[in-house]
Amino acid sequence: MSEEKNKIIVGALKECGSRESIENIFNLFGVDDKDGRVGRLNDCMGNPQTFFSSDNISVDDKYELTIQMFLTGSWKLSEYYGRLGIGVSDGRI
Repeated sequence: MSEEKNKIIVGALKECGSRESIENIFNLFGVDDKDGRVGRLNDCMGNPQTFFSSDNISVDDKYELTIQMFLTGSWKLSEYYGRLGIGVSDGRI
């Protein structure tokens, strides 16, 4: 996938607030494989580190967990703090 197409998909995903809208974006842009979908969602959320208690987690479970993390919206707060220049590294949060 081209970098430009990835940016467009990530930008569209940032506007999503439901599972249905996420699925619609992926279908619209032809992102069919779940690994690719997980990657785009992670790109959108700033590539958070995710701990899986088992190395044997299925791609279906990884996709479901990633969607749930996305829908909680906590990544938006981190993004906002980053734009303000506030972060863990400066000790203010």
